[in-house]
Amino acid sequence: MANTKFDRIFIIDDESIINSIQKLFIQEFFPENSLERYDDSSLALDKLTSMDQEVKEVLIFVDLNMPILSGQQLLDKLQESGIHYNVTVYVLTFSSDAEEVEKIRSHPYVRKVIRKPLTKDKLAELDIVRSKGT
Repeated sequence: MANTKFDRIFIIDDESIINSIQKLFIQEFFPENSLERYDDSSLALDKLTSMDQEVKEVLIFVDLNMPILSGQQLLDKLQESGIHYNVTVYVLTFSSDAEEVEKIRSHPYVRKVIRKPLTKDKLAELDIVRSKGT
């Protein structure tokens, strides 16, 4: 998976400042990709369910607890929609609710749940990215 080329990368988090910081970190690891940033999960879902057939690989960083649609609800609706592309999801959360975290961890799209804040070190540890120079 480390060499997967993503057609699209999404960052979905309702906290605007955190979203902006995360985008900077992620952009550093994926300079060849444009990142789509959403602070409204329902708008992100609309985009995710309406992508053209050319899209094959999508990477999503999504906050677990958001208004409108939680990360769990967004992923459930995405799965129900019958998307045509492969999706890799990393869930970001401050939550200490073990039951909530375990539930999202078991979702078929979720690769890993990451405690916020997302840092360069945490990104480098993921099996999808390699730090510059490695």
